[in-house]
Amino acid sequence: MPQHSQSTSSTWKRHGRIKSFCIICVLVLLVWQAIDLGQSQFIGSQGWASVLYSPNSTTSTAKDAQGILSGLNHHALNQAHSVKQAELTPQAYINLITSKLSLDQKLGQMMMVQFVGASYTQPLSTMLNQYQVGSVLLFSANGNIIDKTQFKALIQEIHRSATNLPISLAIDQEGGTVDRLQQLDGSRPSAAALGASNNLQKVKAAGRQDAQDLSSYGITLNLAPVVDVDNSVYSEMHRDMRTFGTTPATVSRMAEAYLEGLQQSHKVVGTLKHFPGLGDATADPHVGLPSIQRSRNELETIDWAPYRNLIQQSQAHAIMVTHEIVPAIDSSQPSSLSPKLVTGILRNEMGFQGVIMTDSLTMAGVTAYYTPDQAAALAIEAGSDIIMGASSPGEVVQMLNGIKQALNSGAIQLSRIDASVRRILLMKYQMGLLSIPGSK
Repeated sequence: MPQHSQSTSSTWKRHGRIKSFCIICVLVLLVWQAIDLGQSQFIGSQGWASVLYSPNSTTSTAKDAQGILSGLNHHALNQAHSVKQAELTPQAYINLITSKLSLDQKLGQMMMVQFVGASYTQPLSTMLNQYQVGSVLLFSANGNIIDKTQFKALIQEIHRSATNLPISLAIDQEGGTVDRLQQLDGSRPSAAALGASNNLQKVKAAGRQDAQDLSSYGITLNLAPVVDVDNSVYSEMHRDMRTFGTTPATVSRMAEAYLEGLQQSHKVVGTLKHFPGLGDATADPHVGLPSIQRSRNELETIDWAPYRNLIQQSQAHAIMVTHEIVPAIDSSQPSSLSPKLVTGILRNEMGFQGVIMTDSLTMAGVTAYYTPDQAAALAIEAGSDIIMGASSPGEVVQMLNGIKQALNSGAIQLSRIDASVRRILLMKYQMGLLSIPGSK
């Protein structure tokens, strides 16, 4: 080949490479700009909502909910969100989930059920899968706890049964006479013994130990500590050594230390109980309806002081309301069904924004006066987020029907249901059960 032809060929090849390189650079720049622009649109204020759902979509169906919930812990979502981006806040994500749930799914989240037996039974499966209840109470008296192997297998099966949202498992682990795990992990000190020690580090260590015990099984909600102030030698709280002390100051300090230990791992959430206070009750709500003969001032300075203190210190994520008549506030309805006490005092006056749950609605203090459907509807009307106690699919249906009837009549607004669901999902996030797509 002639020399000038070789030179021309070489020049064209060089020009071709340069041209190809320039085209590639332009394409890379265009792609980078598209990604940079698309990322803000992709994430936005709604995060994955802009991908999963149209911003103009306002329908909330079970199919929609299934779509978003099935991706909660999906590896692909986490991978996609590993790039630098504006964070999707827990509250924004929870709002999104709530907006996509059906009414049945929302009401299911508001149910805490119990069951009889040591294995995963068909009635339990029906409650979890057909009615999609959000919480399960484990109870030694129901035969749920035999040994470690059985207990772990049972809890794993319950967690695996979650079809959409994760299930929270609850237990009363107070220590002393209410030590549900004693046969598995050995005895734990009572609240009275911890209070008498006057050692805050010891109390905090007890909270850490309970969290370690509970989380090892997959339990995320402890129905403790008791913050009743021991004012009567005749009360069940005093007889069973279930309170930290005889003064509001002692109870507040000890409960705060216990909650710090219990909740520091972010795997277990505590529950203050028994609002509005059983420290002076001479009857047990399991078998009757106590009447608390205190003045408003006494309630404020004694029984309610620990609640106010712990709420102000942001230590309280859940509070249980028990069944008793408090004439100084409401002489006509049990506290668990009283809007004056639940919404008026606890929610509005004390400013509590966490989850409010009833004590079991199967206790005689309620069942002697109300049917399950009536009690469930009244509890939600009063302001509770979770209603506890149903032990069969039939009881679940009764309670759900009662709430739906109240919704149809206008006694309960859908916005009230939505507010409860958001609080429950936020608590599940605080337990580590609900993860935000892309979060580390």
